[in-house]
Amino acid sequence: MTLRMKKTRDLVLTALFAALIFVATYSIKMPLAQGYIHFGDAFIYITACLLPLPYAAVAAAFGGALSDALSGYAIYIIPTLIIKALLVIPFTCKKEKLINTRNILAPILAGVIGLLGYFTAETILYGAGTAFANAIMGSIQPVGSLFIFYAVAYIFDKLSLKDKINMR
Repeated sequence: MTLRMKKTRDLVLTALFAALIFVATYSIKMPLAQGYIHFGDAFIYITACLLPLPYAAVAAAFGGALSDALSGYAIYIIPTLIIKALLVIPFTCKKEKLINTRNILAPILAGVIGLLGYFTAETILYGAGTAFANAIMGSIQPVGSLFIFYAVAYIFDKLSLKDKINMR
């Protein structure tokens, strides 16, 4: 595969995964005092295991921010662009399987990054009381996303989906 073909494939996959993250985030959500809980982060984790870091970060940021924009939470667009891009950093796409030592531990670190990121943003936007209340309820999101990620990654590994997507 030529470098140009690889870049084109990565751009197309970035758009595809951004759309998947948007749908997963937008379609099923539970409202909080400010914002909402969703399990789209599980698909951010999957994306981080399949795409190189900059492409995964773009897909995560734009998929999540688009959901905020269309859900009536435009105030969260900028924090979401930053926080969701940071969620992909603990993961690796360089291993043959999605489930590997690094990616087993990565959702835990990504969950902490997300909780601290939104706690910081909500403290600035609404004050510490609301941020703390949202963080308590918001902790459901990384835990749920972790289990969804493990289940989907296990299935993808059984189907050798990473080999089929990467076709290197």
